[in-house]
Amino acid sequence: MINNSKISVIIVSWNVADALERCLESIAETKYPNLETIVIDNASTDDSLKIIKKYKNIIFISNPKNIGFPGAVNQGLKKSTGDFLLLLNPDTIVPVNFFTDSLSFFTNHPAAGMMGPKLSDPDGTSQGSVFHEQSIYSTFREFWLGQKGLAGKYSPDVNTPITVDAVSGACMFFPKVTLNRIGYFTESVFMYYEDLDYCRRIRSEGLKVYFNPYISVIHEHGSSSKQSSSSQKYLWESSLWYNGFLKHYLMWFISWTGQKLHFYKS
Repeated sequence: MINNSKISVIIVSWNVADALERCLESIAETKYPNLETIVIDNASTDDSLKIIKKYKNIIFISNPKNIGFPGAVNQGLKKSTGDFLLLLNPDTIVPVNFFTDSLSFFTNHPAAGMMGPKLSDPDGTSQGSVFHEQSIYSTFREFWLGQKGLAGKYSPDVNTPITVDAVSGACMFFPKVTLNRIGYFTESVFMYYEDLDYCRRIRSEGLKVYFNPYISVIHEHGSSSKQSSSSQKYLWESSLWYNGFLKHYLMWFISWTGQKLHFYKS
């Protein structure tokens, strides 16, 4: 039965020891009985390894160098044996009923290929966790016409699960059948846009991507990426890969001019 399904939790970590400990502790506190936790460390230089060793029964992969986010995710996916998979950032804290509530969602939504929860800041402020499919038109509407929430992450103001274009890779819950059908995450990028790409591939196969406001996960956004001086470089390269040359540069030009001409106010 789906309510007794084995779940594999996949966490990619890089120099976020304190956040990782809080994340692992929240997973342990769920007391879900049929759980497999896989941590892939991308050559951390902090106390991450010491933290991981404190927890029993964790499958641990230690990379000698940082191979990027999607590459490490795929290492975890290939190790996983669960009927359901949770891709989880180490700077998240899951609620006690996360796994039972997530399985209940898929019981009630058998056509779902992916589910993302509501994300919030540690102080409870709602955080963007959903993406529209990017387009030149939506970028123009946001940066020239001031219609917010079209070009970046947003949080739907709903009280029931809805289908969306894409959910954040900070917390993605999906059945193993989705992986079997869609395949692994792209390794064409180092980080960023791999979540949009995976959700786009899911939709192209006729499956549905859902945002589920009934489940709320705390997310200390950017704990790893803010440490990297190359974040903007990776974001630029990933957008270029995902959107293609012409679309990427047109969207960049619209957003840049909109801000320079003060059409757009953050």
